[in-house]
Amino acid sequence: MDDHISKIVFRYVALLVVVYGFYVILHGSASPGGGFAGGTILAMGFLVCFFVFGEQWRGKLRGAPMGLAIFLLGLGAVVEGIKFLVPQVHGPVGTPGTLFSGGWVSLANFCIGTLVACSILSIIYLLVKEE
Repeated sequence: MDDHISKIVFRYVALLVVVYGFYVILHGSASPGGGFAGGTILAMGFLVCFFVFGEQWRGKLRGAPMGLAIFLLGLGAVVEGIKFLVPQVHGPVGTPGTLFSGGWVSLANFCIGTLVACSILSIIYLLVKEE
């Protein structure tokens, strides 16, 4: 896309979409939403940048989403394992109604959300890859 105005507008729109995606991920244990919904919103925010800026982003996204997705898959497995190995019954629990009231669930939502976002970006990148 060669339109300068749309690049400026979508730069800020993509920023708002990414912030909203992180909001949905982090508040998934206290409100509707969570890792998968927030991850798809997060991926769509980066996808807007990919479509609007095109060739400028192609080199930057070469293998990063797939490598990050693999790392987050391992991190998510560790977090899920820690939930069952904590000496308390269900892990640490915060104050009800606050952001981290679910204990380990918030961290698990974050890992799942970023894993979903990286997986969607990797799939889209592999589908539109041109050499």
